[in-house]
Amino acid sequence: MFQTTVELLLQGHTICQVSQPDAYRYLSEQSLFEKVNDYLRLINRKVKVIEDGLAFVACYCTIEEENRADIRQQLRQVRDIFRPLVNFLELAMTALVHDCAMRAGDTIRLSELLRGIENEPTLKQQLALLTNKGIFKTSRNDISEQLNFILKKLDEAGYVQRLDTGSTIYQITAKMNYIHELIDFINDSESLKLEKQDNHIFDDSQSEMF
Repeated sequence: MFQTTVELLLQGHTICQVSQPDAYRYLSEQSLFEKVNDYLRLINRKVKVIEDGLAFVACYCTIEEENRADIRQQLRQVRDIFRPLVNFLELAMTALVHDCAMRAGDTIRLSELLRGIENEPTLKQQLALLTNKGIFKTSRNDISEQLNFILKKLDEAGYVQRLDTGSTIYQITAKMNYIHELIDFINDSESLKLEKQDNHIFDDSQSEMF
């Protein structure tokens, strides 16, 4: 399990009870956590603990010339998905009559989401706008197909996970929680000398979604 856990971390996975339950249990053991962390420190990485053990990710110990490009790329990926992700969560929360921000462990049922949008012209319009550009852009016009496409993209990116093969029920992973910490880091990332458009890309109203 040591090798599997290390490889998952180095591949950029956010390890939590939803996404990688076996690796999560492994890292939850303090002695095994330290074993993995000691190994990663040999290559300028460490295990970052999210929200008191909700999840684990690998990050660089120090920012150096050889890892700046990789860090910039990671930040741009977050930048590109953040606004579409927030817009989708706002849409889903309204359609599902969800009172508070969705967190790790919450479920999204496609049938309920579809039912909540179909008879609401405003939500249908929001969905059309969401699938007209960016990472959720698709030529599909059917609402069910549009939602399937969005959830598939979020599944591929690690923000949700399908409960079973063929299931239309998705569970939110702790990567949704981790993105908030990345937002704060990006907005304070002057040391990385990112391009102007990469800095201060998230406003307070969007951040509150998390």
